[in-house]
Parts: sequence; C-alpha cells; structure tokens
Amino acid sequence: MTATVPTPSMSGPVAAPANERTPFSRVLMVVAVTIALLAGWTVAGRIGADEPAKAGIGPMENIDQSAFAGETGVWIEHVALIANGGLIEIRFRILDSDKSEIVHDADNPPRLIGSDGFETRYQRHEHAHDRVNRLGATYNEQLINIGNEVQRGEIVTVLIGEVELKGVPVQ
Repeated sequence: MTATVPTPSMSGPVAAPANERTPFSRVLMVVAVTIALLAGWTVAGRIGADEPAKAGIGPMENIDQSAFAGETGVWIEHVALIANGGLIEIRFRILDSDKSEIVHDADNPPRLIGSDGFETRYQRHEHAHDRVNRLGATYNEQLINIGNEVQRGEIVTVLIGEVELKGVPVQ
C-alpha cells in the first residue's frame, strides 16, 4: 500500500503555514515588542516620581520607619484610640527579636508624645504574651489616655527607648 499525499488545488494562492513567518512579520513583531517595552519603562519611571516613597499601609503609608525599625527592631502598625478613647493602643510588628526587647524596658517604657507635648507613658502590667518577642508577630502596648489628652486624627510621636517615630496619626 502506498500512501497518497493530497496536493493543494491550483485555483488560488496558497497561504503559508501558521508556524512560518515572513521576514517582514518578524521585523514587525520585534518593533512592536520594543515599542511596548519602551512605553512600559517610560510610564513606570514616571509613576510616583513626584510622590514620596510609601512605607506602610493606610494612615501609616507616608511614614518612613526604616531608621526607627532599624534601631528598635519593631515596625509600628498603628496608633489608635480604643475603649471609647480611654486607652491608646500602639500596635507593632517584630522585625528583630533581639532589638525589640527594648519594649520591655521598665525604666524607659514605650511612650507617646501628643501634639501639645503631653507625654503618655505605658502603665506597667504583665504582658499578655510571654515576654519573648517572636519574629513577625504583632503585639501592642496600651497607654491610659489620661483626661482624653490624645484625640483621634492627632499627629503624635512614638518613643521606644530613646528612638522617636514622628508624624504618626492617631486612628
């Protein structure tokens, strides 16, 4: 038995198979990809060029915490009024377990300075966790908001040890 191979009819032009490209179509493809890459590179370079670097999320997004975190080992997630405004919560994430031990310093506890200069210190009690700061874990300190000195929307300074993080909005 002999296999027969069908032959194209001679009635019209024969299209090139889809996997074979002409030299012109290859050049067009290279030019199109090059233009797309250049356009993407140009747009990416312009996005955020006139904006400050964002370092966090939500109200903390425009605060650069890199130096603060480098010295304290903690990243401030937020400062918020809780318990109907009677308590101030400073929530932080552990970035360096050894450096973050500074939050347990009884002689120099975490504190907050309001926009009027009023300093609120942490009221010592046993921590809810076991005093071992675990890498990546989130903990909080709660300060009594004496006389409702700190208000929602106020910009405050967080101090851990002697390291300050300024410009923190109270939620």
